[in-house]
Amino acid sequence: MTFINYSLFIEKNSKNIKLSITANDGLHANAQAVDIARALKSDVFTLRNEETEACTLSQLFKKLAYSEFVHEKCYHWTTTFCNDTPVIYALGTKFYVRPLILNYLDIPNDSFVRPSCKNKDCINPFHNTYKNEKAAKLTSADRQLALAFAGQGVPVKEIAKAFKVHRSTIYRLLQV
Repeated sequence: MTFINYSLFIEKNSKNIKLSITANDGLHANAQAVDIARALKSDVFTLRNEETEACTLSQLFKKLAYSEFVHEKCYHWTTTFCNDTPVIYALGTKFYVRPLILNYLDIPNDSFVRPSCKNKDCINPFHNTYKNEKAAKLTSADRQLALAFAGQGVPVKEIAKAFKVHRSTIYRLLQV
């Protein structure tokens, strides 16, 4: 398969960035441009059929566009961090990498994203877990399952043991 190199110019609040895109054809390049602009929260972009040097952000979006992430492997973020969390600075804004990936993939991110592998510098989208609250002990799916167990009459002590949390966590969940 032949790949074509494009340059993507994105503008937001009178700031701009130039990214490299590798695509199968013009339609694929345009779809990537729309996804990248959405992730960077910008509606203004221009796509040109020319080669640009790939930066860290370009490389991240290429991995996402071609599904180069493997479930079993952690992908370590090696550039910038803020509060031990992977970040990237673009268009005069700080973007946390995990929510940026969610925006690119058009996944609603109304929850907090954490790496399930417990590796603070891992950005593999397959390793993300989503929690409703920043310090939540249970994921959204865990909460639903715990509520279902409680509805079936399973004792709180057993639910807490199944999720490896204190029983007070389950009691708080049931009070909501």
